[in-house]
Amino acid sequence: MRGMLLEMEEHGQFSNTCKKCQLPKPERAHHCSICNTCILKFDHHCPWIHNCVGHFNHRYFVLFMTYVSLAAFYFIITSWQPFMICLDLTQPDWQYYFPRPIFAFSFILAVCMGLAIGALCVWHYYLIITAQTTVEFYNNYYDKGVCKSQGELFVNMYHFGPKENLKRFFNIGDQYAWYTVLFPIAIPPKGNGRVFEKCQEFYMLSESRQRAHLQSQQESQDIGDMKDL
Repeated sequence: MRGMLLEMEEHGQFSNTCKKCQLPKPERAHHCSICNTCILKFDHHCPWIHNCVGHFNHRYFVLFMTYVSLAAFYFIITSWQPFMICLDLTQPDWQYYFPRPIFAFSFILAVCMGLAIGALCVWHYYLIITAQTTVEFYNNYYDKGVCKSQGELFVNMYHFGPKENLKRFFNIGDQYAWYTVLFPIAIPPKGNGRVFEKCQEFYMLSESRQRAHLQSQQESQDIGDMKDL
């Protein structure tokens, strides 16, 4: 891995270098201070899975949250009537298998998990349809303000439209059918995670604007490295 990255840097593909790893850093990559390595298309470090969410596992992370959210809401919908009966302590008859305290705890836990994970899942779907990672969302928010103050239009170079962004994220449409999203099967992400295709709107910008966008991305990567030095 190290030799390949160094070779690519020698050929001028990666002009940015990680301030911690001292290795070439591809676009959209960031250094994780917890894992102590650079992660391709870094989104965030998740303590619940004890791993980073990035290019190679972001799809599975989102699908996992989707399955958990759907399961939680299904349990809530099908169990709300027994839960109301469970709260009525004046009725001694309880015809269900699980004791009342365990059933009540399961229902409340499903509600909490459904709301928490469901909200996080919706947030990630928003990032997907806008072609952003969590880190890029905050960087783009700042860049939008800068462009607005200068009377310029901000362009997300990775945004191909909501539908195309979904297809690219889940890698469906070309080699894999759309219904593969419904199954927990191993499907590799689109691309190698080192170089990403840019949208047409980006190439319609002047060369100076294109260089400014790329420079801004590299600066945001450098700032992320310098925070924990």
